[in-house]
Amino acid sequence: MRTPRTVLILAAAWALAGLAPEAAAQKPGTKFRDFPAMGFKFKPLAEWLDVPTNPDDAARNIVGQLQAERGEYVKTSEDGDRVQWRSQLFVFRINPPVAITDGGKEGGDLRGGVAREQGKEETLRELIQSIAGGLREAEFKEVVPEVEEIKLNKSWIMRREVYTTFIVGNTGVAMDIVYDCWLLPMTGFKVAFVWDYPASVRKDWSKAVEKSMKSIRLSEAMEEVAALTESSSYEEMKQFHEAEVAQTPGWRLVETPRKQYLIKTNEADNKKINEVIKRLEASREVFEEDFPPAQPIEHVSVVRVCATEEEFHQYGDTPPGVAGWFNPRSTELVLFFSNDMGGDAVLEVMTHEGFHQYCHFLFGEMEAHRWFDEGTGDYYGGFDLKGGKLVTDANMSGGLRRIDEIKEMLTNGTYKPISVHIRFDHGSWQSQGPSNVSGYAQSWSIIYFLRQGMRGKVSSKYWKKEYAEILPNYIRELAAGWDAAKEKALKEVAENFEKEKEHMSEEDRKAAEANIARIVEWVLKDDKTRDEVWARAMGESWGKIDEYEFEERWKAYVLDALK
Repeated sequence: MRTPRTVLILAAAWALAGLAPEAAAQKPGTKFRDFPAMGFKFKPLAEWLDVPTNPDDAARNIVGQLQAERGEYVKTSEDGDRVQWRSQLFVFRINPPVAITDGGKEGGDLRGGVAREQGKEETLRELIQSIAGGLREAEFKEVVPEVEEIKLNKSWIMRREVYTTFIVGNTGVAMDIVYDCWLLPMTGFKVAFVWDYPASVRKDWSKAVEKSMKSIRLSEAMEEVAALTESSSYEEMKQFHEAEVAQTPGWRLVETPRKQYLIKTNEADNKKINEVIKRLEASREVFEEDFPPAQPIEHVSVVRVCATEEEFHQYGDTPPGVAGWFNPRSTELVLFFSNDMGGDAVLEVMTHEGFHQYCHFLFGEMEAHRWFDEGTGDYYGGFDLKGGKLVTDANMSGGLRRIDEIKEMLTNGTYKPISVHIRFDHGSWQSQGPSNVSGYAQSWSIIYFLRQGMRGKVSSKYWKKEYAEILPNYIRELAAGWDAAKEKALKEVAENFEKEKEHMSEEDRKAAEANIARIVEWVLKDDKTRDEVWARAMGESWGKIDEYEFEERWKAYVLDALK
């Protein structure tokens, strides 16, 4: 559910405006913002908001992000129209290249072999390109930065590089933007601060940013926490995530009784968080009952609960209309509380996305068809929590209600034939129409029909006993298919490595060995591999029934039995 970061930043940053005031002068803040992992603090500009670093940004060594509380209206470069620009600050940690010898050992000396550097130090220009959408690449290459050295004290000097460049927003509006970059030397690494603001207001902004940067002071550094591995214990996971939330003011880590989840939140209302915990654990109970894993799932899942919708969209760069998402790369589930949605709707969305999180590990971190994972997510999302247990409810509340949509589709003939719908790839499923929730409605109704029938709650007028085998056969064959594909890919990658390793340096051999698992993952992401696994799972489940007859019975059930 994640969309490209650059596009969404621009969608949020640009907005055409009528007559509006010019950008207001920025004021230095009065409170220090601490970076405990790196041992410094500074005073951001007044009325700027902290945005937690999401896993995708953390992978790019972004350790902090702040955003102006509101956008400012400024004139464009060409036609003089005013647009709204919401300035940001990205804080990067820049690690130096690792000195190695051909023996692969860090450090060493020339007697141990040929010394060289592994990796490279990113330049400020490269950091700007990593966060800035809409840059005119050819023009940016010609930009010559203004450079100066600024003393913080007698022994501490920052390097300032200011780039003024032309960018084009996703609406076609163009303007000059300043990237005001500051490089701070620390022991063993550097910190880069990359600010952006409109060139038309540079005079005031430049002075305010300089005051903010000159407020930097050393502070007590937090003890470094080891990175997580597959063998990390629960306590190590807890320690790692506690250190992560400590980097953003106002955020905390909450444990759950069964220790299957860790909740990261800035929601101060403990009653709301307790409701989240109850629903999470009740949902997991149902998932494990209906989809027992072949092996215990020991992974501790992270659930991030934002206090407001605005903070949710800032964190994930998501567009309006998204109520929650699961990131399979980080295995994090992200939600928010909203007075507009109502508490029940938030919890229903959580159960829906929580199933995606569970399903991710059920199939060895591989993919299922959308009819199955979105339909099942909606099915469980519609459950009611009663007495600590989740119970089925076809009516569903708020944005997850699907009955009206599917009944209208069946009445108007705008649904997709079952044989087509269940075989859609992800893109086709998402865009099948006629509305943006049609795929969800049809998939939900199929899963509801199958699950209720398996529970003995569908009349024989609609139900046939062989339908009870569709989901179990699909799940079994899907899991087996991905296991076989993974084993085959691992064998092929290992064989290729054996053929090539004698031609590699020791350093390259070690790097290749360490990355075999990642290479296997790339192979498994191939469409051909996925399609082969999916085809077998479909053949062993849906292929064993009369799909046309199923469609007629399903339609009659939805139209006649669901109220």
